[in-house]
Amino acid sequence: MHSGQGGENCGQALLSLAEVLSISGITKLVLHAWERRYGIEPTQRSGTGRRFYTAEQAERLRLLKVCSDAGHRIGNLITLPLDELQRIETTQIERERNAPLIAAIRAMDGEAFRNLLLARAESEGPDVFLDTTALPLLRDIGNLWSEDELSIAAEHLATATLKRLLGTMFDTSPRPGADAPRLITATLSGEEHEIGALAAAWIARLHGWDSLCLGPNLPPEEVAAAAETRQARMVCISAVHGKPARLEAGLRQLRGALPRAIRLVTGGPAYAAMPALDRVSYLPHFDAFRQMVEAER
Repeated sequence: MHSGQGGENCGQALLSLAEVLSISGITKLVLHAWERRYGIEPTQRSGTGRRFYTAEQAERLRLLKVCSDAGHRIGNLITLPLDELQRIETTQIERERNAPLIAAIRAMDGEAFRNLLLARAESEGPDVFLDTTALPLLRDIGNLWSEDELSIAAEHLATATLKRLLGTMFDTSPRPGADAPRLITATLSGEEHEIGALAAAWIARLHGWDSLCLGPNLPPEEVAAAAETRQARMVCISAVHGKPARLEAGLRQLRGALPRAIRLVTGGPAYAAMPALDRVSYLPHFDAFRQMVEAER
């Protein structure tokens, strides 16, 4: 390892070419090709022409290799920030990890799929199971189905099995205290996919909320009435598919029917592209939802 001798790298430990190749897993020929084609440059060159790189450069090269090996075009990857490359790597790791589950679904082997899920749930515990198995699996299933790589029957088998398992785990999780804040989850009219709403209710329960999942396909006025009856502090709505105009109209109707004191939160890919609405909070992922329920408990 070499220490930088001036400029912004003064005192920063640098890595030799051999160290970078070892960390990244790429060959010298590939690195030189990327340098020529995409302008990747070492942080420092010695007087004899030796190359030196930062640890962040080495990590970036490693991620570029991992992501390109997973089928992504290097030309599309080269300008991405480090955190986006890390997200792609995480998605790939999750997909490989859940490959046995996908294989069972493709084979329409419901018993094998259920047994694999039960084993994961038992060994991982609730939060880890949601983050590393259930939610990544749902994303994979949705992507495969949208790309016509998974049959409708297989998708229904997977979601029905997951729904039953998550429902059972929710029902058997510790009951909240009598003074716990109350939260309702649901999907609005036209949205049949309720697993996101069920997962949100379970996460809230694990974080001390008295949560209730109303299920799918509910008219906005019914959700609002249930929230008032239950004296909920928060209402969470999820959606996977749907036309933007219908989704926006449903949310506006629900927001208008809810008392101002009740917070309205949305999640799921269908709401991601919607414009911001007054007094409606969109959360892009479950980590953000966890942070919210923890902060507002």
